[in-house]
Amino acid sequence: MWTYRPTVVKQNEDSMMWSIISQPAGGGETDELPEAVTEDDRIAYDGNGDIYFAYVTAEDMAGGDGYGCTLYNKMLSTLKIGSQHKIRVNNAGGSISERRPTIQYIPKGVQGLLGDKTTLTCIFSSYPTSEVVWSKIGDDLPVGRWSYKRKTHGRMLELRDLRMEDKGWYQCEADNRVFPPTQERVYLDVKAAPYWIQEPANIISAVGETAQLVCEAGGDPKPKYEFYMNGEALGNKVGDFDRRYRISGADQNILLLPNVEKDLDTAVYQCNASNEFGYIWTNAYVNVLAEPPVWLTKPLPKYNLVNTVDGELHCETFAAPKAKVKWFKNKDELPENDKYEILENGNLKIVNVAFRDKGTYLCVARNTFGSENASTEVLVRSKTVFTKTPESTQADVTESVSFSCEADADDEAILEIDWLKDGEQIDFDLSDRVNADASHTSLTISEVLFADRGEYTCKATAYITLANGKAGLLDEISAVARLAVQGPPDPPVDVSLKDCGVKTAVIAWMAGAENDSPILRFHIQYQADFKPGEWQDVASTGDADTTEYRVNVPPWGNYTFRVIAENDKGKSQPSDETENCQTPAAAPNTNPRNVKGNGTEPNNLVINWTPMERAEHNGPGFFYQVKYRKHDPDNPDGEWVVVNITDPNNSSITIEPTETYEPYDIEVTAFNDLGPATIPPVQMVGYSGEDKPVVVPMNFNVTEVLGPKTAEFEWDAVEGGVENIKGAFVGYKIKTWTVAEGRDGLRTTLVKPDQTRARVENLKPYSDIVAVIVVWNGVYEGDESDPQSLFPTPEGPPGPVDRFEAYPLGPQKIVLHWQLPLEPNGNLLGYEVVHQTVNGTRIGPEVAIGDIDDPMQRKATLTSLEPDTKYRVTIRAKTGAGLGDPNYVETKTALEGVPAVPIVILADKNDTSVVIAWEQPDEGIPGSFFYVRYRKAGDDKWQDSEPDYINDQIVLSPLEPGTKYEVKVVAGNGDTDDLKAESAPQEVVTDGDDSVATAGWFIGMMIAIAILILILIIVCLIKRNRGGKYPVQEKEAALGKDPEKGDDEGGFPEYNQPLTQEPTDPLKGSHPSLNSDVKPMGSETDSMAEYGDGEGGKFNEDGSFIGQYGGDNKKRAPEQQEQPSALSTFV
Repeated sequence: MWTYRPTVVKQNEDSMMWSIISQPAGGGETDELPEAVTEDDRIAYDGNGDIYFAYVTAEDMAGGDGYGCTLYNKMLSTLKIGSQHKIRVNNAGGSISERRPTIQYIPKGVQGLLGDKTTLTCIFSSYPTSEVVWSKIGDDLPVGRWSYKRKTHGRMLELRDLRMEDKGWYQCEADNRVFPPTQERVYLDVKAAPYWIQEPANIISAVGETAQLVCEAGGDPKPKYEFYMNGEALGNKVGDFDRRYRISGADQNILLLPNVEKDLDTAVYQCNASNEFGYIWTNAYVNVLAEPPVWLTKPLPKYNLVNTVDGELHCETFAAPKAKVKWFKNKDELPENDKYEILENGNLKIVNVAFRDKGTYLCVARNTFGSENASTEVLVRSKTVFTKTPESTQADVTESVSFSCEADADDEAILEIDWLKDGEQIDFDLSDRVNADASHTSLTISEVLFADRGEYTCKATAYITLANGKAGLLDEISAVARLAVQGPPDPPVDVSLKDCGVKTAVIAWMAGAENDSPILRFHIQYQADFKPGEWQDVASTGDADTTEYRVNVPPWGNYTFRVIAENDKGKSQPSDETENCQTPAAAPNTNPRNVKGNGTEPNNLVINWTPMERAEHNGPGFFYQVKYRKHDPDNPDGEWVVVNITDPNNSSITIEPTETYEPYDIEVTAFNDLGPATIPPVQMVGYSGEDKPVVVPMNFNVTEVLGPKTAEFEWDAVEGGVENIKGAFVGYKIKTWTVAEGRDGLRTTLVKPDQTRARVENLKPYSDIVAVIVVWNGVYEGDESDPQSLFPTPEGPPGPVDRFEAYPLGPQKIVLHWQLPLEPNGNLLGYEVVHQTVNGTRIGPEVAIGDIDDPMQRKATLTSLEPDTKYRVTIRAKTGAGLGDPNYVETKTALEGVPAVPIVILADKNDTSVVIAWEQPDEGIPGSFFYVRYRKAGDDKWQDSEPDYINDQIVLSPLEPGTKYEVKVVAGNGDTDDLKAESAPQEVVTDGDDSVATAGWFIGMMIAIAILILILIIVCLIKRNRGGKYPVQEKEAALGKDPEKGDDEGGFPEYNQPLTQEPTDPLKGSHPSLNSDVKPMGSETDSMAEYGDGEGGKFNEDGSFIGQYGGDNKKRAPEQQEQPSALSTFV
């Protein structure tokens, strides 16, 4: 250890250092700068100019040159060198022995000034060199105000902006990592030049008052005070003034000026505080006044005070000396007591105002120089009170909340209600979600967000109309409610990767906002570079206090992590990702799972396994090693066949050829470039493929039918063994089906291999059953037994009815619909229906509506039910074997009363149909069923669709294209019209063209015209054949017959024969029926009778066909008009 001390210099003027001096010894001046000795971990300066060596080496001899303290003057640019010192190192070529840290330099004490900076120094010798660490005894080092000086290796601690609390003991600890650390202490004493705690203030004082100037300063040591008047020390003044001032206070820091006078005491006063480190100085002005009272705040002409609330009347004046104030009510002076208080400024405070306090009040302010007075009128109003206040509540995100607030005010007051959030008035124009009603008595927040949480204040303000017509504040009250918005927490923050190891990583984070629901746990996820975008859960904490967690991560990957918080309301969004954690490769730590060996053919073996995920490979060069050999218990160490599968996604290998159903030992091991998995593989036994069994059970037959679904069978056992079963003997299969269904209705029962008798319980009742038995080895079935067993099963209870539905029909009825049971199991005899009331979890007693004896019935109605009541309705079909399985539905009867009018919607339309839909209104009684009334526009009669109990739309079809219809929807709650409500009619036009060319009447007219033209053509042909007109009446007259008399002789027999004739004489002048093949002989009307209407050929006297114009045809009965006839289409 070496120490050199130079002569003392002022370092703020010159730069002083130690240098290696190459010139001869002795003082002198030079313009050349010598080589400076710089500080490092071994060489140190103590701040006073001394240099220290922690240990010396041969290099410190500087080749024989000496060390000198050099002083460089910056202003003169000159260098002065002190006397030289040489270092001689003993045993320079030898090794340096280790030495514990030993103090070389530490000051006895350090003093610093408040606000300045100071340095604490601690220099140790040791080998190897030491690192020095500082601490404060009993406290921490001042945050942000300390640092180690550069290149001092902790030897110098610099403290900045010193404060009084920095005073105390500091410890330096040297540690050279060979010996135990060495500690030393140094005391820091912080002194302070004076600084102001309280400066004297300017004073305005009235004549005769006492003025006081307070001057308070801090400092260490404690400052002393001196007072001056206009720059002259008061201690040096003589005369009357000296007798009128006093200096008081424990530190003599208060100047008192009693009974001040304007001319003598008005001045500028100074205060000086000083100690050995400096002084401070300040001025204060004392102004002495003599003034009569003048108004600062004059009483208002009228005050509206509030009952039960303290009130204040103004009477504030300025006067010097201060005026004395008195108050009067109705000319009587008011005493100061619990009711009335005259305040320091002259105002009158009336405590707990009552209605009796109304009246006229007078304020009088007086001093020695004058007085002022003023009166006012006091009215007492009713206090504003809340009749309803908002209540604190909590809501989940996206819910809606409301606050209510109502108040009463004085009868003559104007009441306004405002809403504030967190003290700020709500502007309802800024958000569509936050609204108030017209009177502001209700505040509604829709779809609340986390930003909506906070305090909501209802402020009720009463205003009164003043004499000038303006509104003045009467009183104001407030009520506060808190809204807590609950939701999933905010994502964790400050997520970081604290450690990344071979197979583990440490993740740290800070919790985000809880959002009014405590965090329960955190979930840690990672994302691997080989599965980008796929986050996997790796761990979950058991509580909310954990904010650091060590997780397991697979080797050979790059991973990033994130954290998710969870509370009762759900999970947060994921946090930000951490930096990458790259893990090194390692051997696999697991082998493939689900290793199996089974044959798919009688001559192969397929070895299967579940491929391992990329995260399980643990390193490059991954592959599967598959080993197999025949299973031989007598030779457990037999030779393996080894196959390497290099595709990590491969999951099987097929071995062939093999013998049928032969056992094999199988192992599958995971490998990579670092070797096999760290755990041994599981050895399992697999079998090659099975084949069809070659044995058939004999003497299979039914021994007893035990019920509609149950029968017992027996058979002879078969001989086992692989050669017969061609696989594992799993058992027998008994197969049954019905004659009617055939094998499409096949049912199978599995029987153990050691049984020769079994009960089958899945037969179809009331059927002819076919049964066979086969041997089964788990893959293949043997041949069926022969002959087949055939037997009948008896009738059984039916299965449940199909598609059972119930619809309320008004408040007292329920309509039931169902279909036949899918499994009747016999001849259906009918149904049993019961109903029960349902109230929560309680079910009422069964009420039967009576048996239904018609098995084909599909509908029933429950009546006399209670309105607005939930019912459970149960139905059972029955056969001769009894009641079947139940089926039930639950529904609720409608509210009693007329349903609300439905809202009609045109859902769709085309040429021949329209779809009419409807909606139930939000308010009112809902309908139980609906139907549509419709008619063509202009028609009188409405048509009704079928009622619908389920859907909310009905298709009207068929309709005419391009036609306007009127429609309305009817809602019903009962059969009578007084329990129905129908919508207003609406018009709808079907698609398509309604022109004349496509109208039905037009088409019919065109057909009729075509028929008439054809008739005219036929008539013309007839007339041509007859040679002209046929004079009927003339011919009869020539024969002497009058057609009007119906003479039996002569003329035309078709006019005079009776309409009926005897069966025995069919040819005698008969008139044929519409379908008769018999025609009268010799009639001139033969050619037309077979086409006529049964009236013997109606012709007029000129031979024309009168059927076109005759009125008889128009008067025929409808059934006559519809009778087929060859000419009926022409008439």
